[in-house]
Amino acid sequence: MAMNTAEQLDDYYDNTVLQANPEPVKQPGQTVAPAPVSEPSKISVSKFEIVVAVSCVIITLFMAISLVTTKNQVTSAQHQLQNVNSQITKVNSQNDSNKQVIDELTGSTHLQQVAQKSGLSINSDIRNVNK
Repeated sequence: MAMNTAEQLDDYYDNTVLQANPEPVKQPGQTVAPAPVSEPSKISVSKFEIVVAVSCVIITLFMAISLVTTKNQVTSAQHQLQNVNSQITKVNSQNDSNKQVIDELTGSTHLQQVAQKSGLSINSDIRNVNK
């Protein structure tokens, strides 16, 4: 009868395993000692490795603290810059408003009104000189 491939593999595996790992034959009166189980050995760490590891941890902590401190300082500086920029904007708008008031007060129509109230007259040859 023809064997299929699976059966041939099973036979091959059974024969190979039996030949590679033959079971010990027990003889009467002979005891088989169990194989000694080895305990995992401890890995020794040198003092240099400990110093390097501790140094790496300290450097990492220092860098993390420095990063947080620097970010805090940058945020504070940005806040101060924003405050200064808003103050500059306020002063510029006040300057523009004051310039407009000065232009209105030094205009020829306003000067003529002030002169008439005081009983004076203005010569028409007025020139405004600005620096």
